[in-house]
Amino acid sequence: MSEGKDESEDDKVHIPPDISFEDLVVDINFHPSKPLIAAGIITGDVTLHSYASSANTLVKTFKHHKKATRAVAFSKDGNSLITSSKDKSLQVVDVETGKVSQCFSQAHPSPVYCQLVISDRLLATGDDDGNVKLWDLRKGHPIMELQENQDFISDMAVDEEKRFLLATSGDGTMTTFNIRRRKMVVQSENMEDEMLSVAIVKDGTKVICGTGEGALNFFNWEEFGNISDRFPGHPMSVDCIVPVTENIVCTGSMDGVIRAVNILPNRFMGVVGEHEEFPIEKIRITPNSEIIASCSHDQKIKFWHVAHLEKETIDASKKAKRDNKPKNLKKTAGQEDFFADFGKDLEVKPAAESEDDLSEEEGDSDNEEEPENADNGSESEESDDFLSDDDSDDLDEDDSADEDDVDSADEDEDDSAEDSDSNTTESEERTGDEDEKDVTKDKPDSDTSGKQ
Repeated sequence: MSEGKDESEDDKVHIPPDISFEDLVVDINFHPSKPLIAAGIITGDVTLHSYASSANTLVKTFKHHKKATRAVAFSKDGNSLITSSKDKSLQVVDVETGKVSQCFSQAHPSPVYCQLVISDRLLATGDDDGNVKLWDLRKGHPIMELQENQDFISDMAVDEEKRFLLATSGDGTMTTFNIRRRKMVVQSENMEDEMLSVAIVKDGTKVICGTGEGALNFFNWEEFGNISDRFPGHPMSVDCIVPVTENIVCTGSMDGVIRAVNILPNRFMGVVGEHEEFPIEKIRITPNSEIIASCSHDQKIKFWHVAHLEKETIDASKKAKRDNKPKNLKKTAGQEDFFADFGKDLEVKPAAESEDDLSEEEGDSDNEEEPENADNGSESEESDDFLSDDDSDDLDEDDSADEDDVDSADEDEDDSAEDSDSNTTESEERTGDEDEKDVTKDKPDSDTSGKQ
């Protein structure tokens, strides 16, 4: 009876209602110890809300930026709120009094794009032109200023030991900085695609980067020169990533969908939430890792429950299946637990002995089923698992066209040479036009959502 009672209590999910705004929300962040969430608005305002399952309350509104507030973050102790803006300024605000304690009106030569609180006194910032600065807030000035990138700094991450700062950029690279030595360590090969988000997972052994084409690029720790793996599947750009556990991340995409992704083995677990096709600007997670919040172009902050994700494991012995309709894992206030039937389509059991064994098993299986793609590596295998409906239709149309050409050839064997030549010419022209249309259709859309 006690077990049944525990399960009933676990099924109760308390999620705060949505917070609506009159303008676009660019960034959000949770307080480290209190139920407070800060939001940076495109008008330059910064709001502070208290959140609860019953209701949300506006606590304060700050109006100290002249242009869009692009980044907000609390200090480690939660006493200060640090904000960066398109007006190139960086400001530190006292949370209790609302007064600005530090102001750097020209913190960067270009508009600030992102920031990361590293420790009680260290802060990293990146701007639209690839400049990265490391600030010692006690000294009141930057202690490192480097420009190693040719495009905007999209996101940053730091390891637990505070040794390395990782910065992704729109120029297609990830740059690693040594925090203690205050210099660049290495810059990755150019991926020829925007690197938009970054996260450290697997107990600090792996780095994940979201790209403009919708793939996740993997780096081994301290092997930042080139990727070790690549996991495609998102239909549009991966603009933000937040780790939920060491093996599971939530991704925010330009298509407005928040997905749960298992890392090694790489699997899409399902849809956690969505903003009705409005691009996801940012995802943040509460300090207890039970709820994530997301902001989007629909001018709302939404909350999603993710606590039960850590209790799930993936059957690594089975290949990822082609699934046209992703599993719906959404949970909103007043609904039953959205993980109640989570394991129906996923066989849950302990992970296999080693990741290397799993890789070999999956590789052998792929080679048996698709020998023509054996030289393309893991990227081609994963890509085949996630062919879109449009791609499948194109393949069917090509096969049908080939059959029609064969039938036409058999029927025209007794025709004159002049008619045969005419039909052949028309068939070639028709095929050329179809090929040209297919090439145009398959060209990737390079547009990604940028900060205002």
